[in-house]
Amino acid sequence: MLVVSQNDSVRLTVRCNVDVYPWCLHVSVIRQGQEFEIKSMNNIHSCGCDIMSERHPGTSKKWVANTVKGKLLDKLTYRASEMMRDIRRDYSTFIPYHQAWWGKEVAVNSLYGDFRTSYHMLHWYSERALQSNPRLVLSLEVDPETQRFKCYFICFQASVYEFEVGFRPMLFLDGTHIKQHRVQGVILAVSALNGNNELFTVAYSIAYLKTYDNCVWFVQNLKRALLSDRRIAFLSDKGKGLKEAMPDIFLNDHHGYYFQHIMQNFKDQCVGKYAAPFKKLLRKILQRIAYTVTEQEYQDASNGA
Repeated sequence: MLVVSQNDSVRLTVRCNVDVYPWCLHVSVIRQGQEFEIKSMNNIHSCGCDIMSERHPGTSKKWVANTVKGKLLDKLTYRASEMMRDIRRDYSTFIPYHQAWWGKEVAVNSLYGDFRTSYHMLHWYSERALQSNPRLVLSLEVDPETQRFKCYFICFQASVYEFEVGFRPMLFLDGTHIKQHRVQGVILAVSALNGNNELFTVAYSIAYLKTYDNCVWFVQNLKRALLSDRRIAFLSDKGKGLKEAMPDIFLNDHHGYYFQHIMQNFKDQCVGKYAAPFKKLLRKILQRIAYTVTEQEYQDASNGA
């Protein structure tokens, strides 16, 4: 264990707490500035009670938080196990898992605030957004009994206007799970492709679960946000909720599905049913069918021509 034997505004001396071991370090400030220099150091330390101890007082959760803040800014999914590994590598310091976890808690709260407060501020944000964007389509749903968050939809008028006047009539719908910290839920997004085949977000929603009711609510808000009645080709992943909700609300539009998901579902259904060469042939036929553009090409591909 290390102990501080002298500590003031201009100098610091640290020694090993075991008298028979000579390890010590003495540093002092250079000319009353912000830098310091090592005046003396005996680096022989073999008592076994150095900073690698789990109970070292310097490795507090606050110290861990200050150490990992920079990496959390670059990678919000930085895990406690990764923090333990990096701190051990960079500082030759071992910290237990619970200390890394609490250090991350402190760092996240310091950087982004408490997640409960963030949800409470959605009311404030919605009011300000509507004041500055009068034609904004925005909807916030909460549980009427518990007042807990359920769904949030937002579509800026500028985004949907740009889609209507400058983009092909195709919209891509997809969702992803939120796996950050203690915040759970899903993000549903509607995107378009510009002239350079780059994704452009038209609208998005946050929901606590990807259920049929939430998907219907999301698609209804999207219907309300679109400015014109031109027919649109919608592409989605055949996920639960969207697959049923889209045709019910956009009755006269075209609906397609991502080939990647269709192929994966097809592979899953073929597991254990067919020999490998036959499954490979079926996948090739399915791929040819997926890329046909006329009815005749579809018939030819289906017949194996």
